[in-house]
Amino acid sequence: MIEVEKLNTSKEKILSTIRMRGPILPVQVAKEINFSPLFASAFLSELKDEDKIKISNMRVGSSPLYYLPGQEVMLEKFVPYLNQREKEAFQKLRQEKLLEDANQDPVVRVALRAIKDFAIPVKVRVDGEMKLFWKYFTLSDEEIAQVINKDNKKEEALREDRPSVAGLEEDEEEVPLVAEPLVNQESSLNEGERSLAEKTNASDDERSLAEKKRDKVIDNGFAINVKDSLSRKDIEILHVVAEKKKEFEAKVRINTDLGKQNYYVIAKDKKSVSDADLVKADKKARAEKLPAVFMAPGELNKKGRQFLEQWGNLVRFERLEF
Repeated sequence: MIEVEKLNTSKEKILSTIRMRGPILPVQVAKEINFSPLFASAFLSELKDEDKIKISNMRVGSSPLYYLPGQEVMLEKFVPYLNQREKEAFQKLRQEKLLEDANQDPVVRVALRAIKDFAIPVKVRVDGEMKLFWKYFTLSDEEIAQVINKDNKKEEALREDRPSVAGLEEDEEEVPLVAEPLVNQESSLNEGERSLAEKTNASDDERSLAEKKRDKVIDNGFAINVKDSLSRKDIEILHVVAEKKKEFEAKVRINTDLGKQNYYVIAKDKKSVSDADLVKADKKARAEKLPAVFMAPGELNKKGRQFLEQWGNLVRFERLEF
C-alpha cells in the first residue's frame, strides 16, 4: 500500500529531476520515478495544476514538455522539433527581436501564432496608433520601447507620444489571421479585431450551450440503477455532479468502521475497467479533496487489477450488480 508520504516524495523527485535536466517529457519522468507513463502524466498534471511546473505549447512527437518557471530559455534546444516554417519564423524573430504583425507575409504570421513558447504578442502604441507586434520571449518591455525608438525616425513624435507596451488580454492571446492581402494595414487590423470579437462571442455561446448540456440531468436507466445500488448499500448521496446516459458522478457519504466518510463516486456502464479509468477517477476525486470510488457492472482488466494492487488505498473499485 502506498502512503501519502510516498506520493509527495514522488512529486519531489519529479521536481528535482526537472530542476537538474530542464524541460522533460512524461516518458522520461516515468523512467526516473519507475512508474507507468500514464501515472507519471497524472503526477505532472497535478504539479501543473499546483503551478509548480509549466507545460510547453510545442510538442516533441505527440507530447508536450514540462519545465520549471525560469527554464523557458532551455526550450530553445527543442527548436529542431518545429516544422520548417516555424523554424524560419523563430530564427527571424530571434534575430530581429520584435516583428510588426502587419509587415509580415501570411506564412510568417501563421507561424508566429504557432510558436507560442517563443513569440509573445504585445500591443504597442506608436504615434498614437495601437499596433500588434510579436516579441521574442526574452525581450523585456523596456527593450521593446528601445527597439521601436531606434527604428522610428520621427524622433519629435516619439518625444510627444512615447511607445507604451500593453500585454494582450487573455481572450486576445490568439490573434486571428486576416487571410486577404494587406492592401490597407489599418483596415486589416480593424477586420482582425472584429473577427476576434465575433470569435470570442461565438466561443462564449458554444461554452454556454455546452455547459447547459453538461449540467442537464438526464433521467436514464443506468443512473437510476446506480442510485438504487447506492441506496441498498446504505450510501447517502450528498450531491449529484453529473448524470449522463452511461455515466454517473456524485459526492456520497459512506458508513465505515471509523464513522461516516465522504467519497467521490464515478460510475460508468463499462464491461472492462482499465487502469486509465481508475487514474482519471482518482484525479477527479483529488480535485474535490476526496477519496475515489469507481463503480461499473464489468470487471477490472489485467492493468486495472495491477493498478489497484499498488494504489488501492487511493481509489476503490466496486462492481455494480443490477
